[in-house]
Amino acid sequence: MATTMKKHLSEKAQMHGLKELVAHVANESRIQVGDEGRWNIPEIAKHSECGLSSVSVSTLQKCLQPVLEGLRQIDATELLGLEQVAAGMGPQIKEGVHVRPIHNLITPTCYPGTVRYIHLSEVEGQYSMGVFIFPPLAVIPLHDHPGMCVLSRVLYGDLQRKSLDLAREQPDEEPETRSWIPWTRSGKRRRDSDVPKGSKLAYRNRVDNLRAPDCTILFPFEGNLHEFVAGPHGAAVLDVLLPPYDHQHHRDCTFFEIRECSDKLDGNRDKVWITPTGQPENFHCISGSYDHLE
Repeated sequence: MATTMKKHLSEKAQMHGLKELVAHVANESRIQVGDEGRWNIPEIAKHSECGLSSVSVSTLQKCLQPVLEGLRQIDATELLGLEQVAAGMGPQIKEGVHVRPIHNLITPTCYPGTVRYIHLSEVEGQYSMGVFIFPPLAVIPLHDHPGMCVLSRVLYGDLQRKSLDLAREQPDEEPETRSWIPWTRSGKRRRDSDVPKGSKLAYRNRVDNLRAPDCTILFPFEGNLHEFVAGPHGAAVLDVLLPPYDHQHHRDCTFFEIRECSDKLDGNRDKVWITPTGQPENFHCISGSYDHLE
């Protein structure tokens, strides 16, 4: 595995849990799929246009549990070289402990409010790993992770999270009948007439709050779309993407806006349309370097 790690994953970074985390990702992300035996993530992505979507959530949870445990073992203070400050003077790193944020220390400097990304390590087709640094109240707009799992650890700070589950059955693009009945003959829901082509059905989850040192995981359908708003002191989040975004394998990051459905409720779930948009003009995420990380 060492030969496939990015060279800039320095010895200092490895000392504080990243080396072990990379090993967890490399060695544990093998998934039992039916009778085919243990496939690794690149093999699944190669043989399936829907990425990990064909694998059950319970299987993915079991397979990725060691990676989640590896995230929990990361020493955020040592990894980011954080300086402790008085309560209320900076973001929380754990209960009762606050630190000085680093958003102003990343190079090269950028516009105020810009989200920064520090790339750590990647193996093509298998995973990518990096840290997002949020200035105070910064936003990453609603976006998706097609056919992917994403494991996250809040290193410091807090964020408000809006998330949606992608509906497993999507509507027909072209109605089969003009009947007033809102179901087509195939049994699939038709797209509302005033919703742009390419829109998808999703289910809105309760808005929640993440605070260091919380860890989370999203799956190909469960929580796959999310939006983050950092708290008043900013935040830092370490993400592991399995597999990484890849245009050639139809894993592009798409931004969305939410539109209400004409038939809003599906059982006890709040159903909405998500409509693709370009990257919002007021959102910027720019790669950078910090201390021993780049």
